[in-house]
Amino acid sequence: MMAELAGKATGSSKGRGGSMHLANLEKGNYGTNGIVGGGYALAVGAALTQQYEGTDRVVVAFSGDSATNEGSFHESVNLAAVWNLPVIFFIINNRYGISTDISYSTKIDHLYKRADAYGIPGYYVPDGNDVVAVQAMMDKVVADVRAGKGPAIVEVESYRWFGHSTADAGAYRTKEEVDAWKAKDPIKKYRTYLLSEGIASEEELDQLADAVADEVKEAVAFAEESPFPELSVAFEDVFVDE
Repeated sequence: MMAELAGKATGSSKGRGGSMHLANLEKGNYGTNGIVGGGYALAVGAALTQQYEGTDRVVVAFSGDSATNEGSFHESVNLAAVWNLPVIFFIINNRYGISTDISYSTKIDHLYKRADAYGIPGYYVPDGNDVVAVQAMMDKVVADVRAGKGPAIVEVESYRWFGHSTADAGAYRTKEEVDAWKAKDPIKKYRTYLLSEGIASEEELDQLADAVADEVKEAVAFAEESPFPELSVAFEDVFVDE
């Protein structure tokens, strides 16, 4: 993934997809794309495959709040509902679609309520930064969808700390608002939970954090040391080879 982000030949898409086209089919990641709301229909297709092949796999389509105002969201949820497909539409409500507050673009107070229009269940986690609460909700929803009860919508409240892009100065929100959400850091909150419940010690968590940091550094080094693609491959993988 790091190599793909750097446009290197060793990347998941051979350096020709970049940050918008990351996938790992072996791990069940069917891929990202650069179209807002573009993943919904892909998820429905993936769910149809699971239903057709008779697997017990559940597909999860992740998106932000404003992507639910795209036509693709409504078309995809409607089709998934009609065909009773094993797919969960997981909405991370971080309040802003780039710089527009969700209250300016959506009339309802909670997006999970849109499930009612399609005759499917909708679920809500008030604190999307609470890993335990999100896990508990998803355990229930995944079990229901896997049991053949059809698709569902899950909405969790969270926040985007940084700008939508490097060009986003964040002038549409206050520093106080951002700082208040940073204080709800889900990683720190989960660490506190693990310690208070005696599940892990400070030393164990520190070792884990160091191991993760080392893994990331290795990935970055791999990307930096990898070669760029040769110009000669520019037209490869455009069409399916016979």
